Amino acid sequence: MGSLFRSEEVLLGQMFLQPEAAYTSVSRLGEEGIVEFRDLNENINSFQLKYVGDVRRAEEMERKLNFIKSEIQKEEIEMPEETSSISEIPTMREITELEVLTYAFPKIIIWSLY
Repeated sequence: MGSLFRSEEVLLGQMFLQPEAAYTSVSRLGEEGIVEFRDLNENINSFQLKYVGDVRRAEEMERKLNFIKSEIQKEEIEMPEETSSISEIPTMREITELEVLTYAFPKIIIWSLY
């Protein structure tokens, strides 16, 4: 991992990515923790950016997972300990599968109560 000291040599570059490869590429760069991103769309309203929908989708997923976790803890069900604080970034397919599961989970809880 890179250092955050001011005296360390840095390079400024610009990347152009195909939309299909952008998610995976940026995820891998983020996992390395050696890249800083600059917003080149400073004068555009944040709700007009292409990725806003993805951010909202991720926030909704986080909210659902926190709910599921609290329900599991409420029922005192044992959960495996997290092995690390940083996990690999899921692929878009894994995110979609997780969305399907979290959509069905509240219905499963309701059915199990009756």
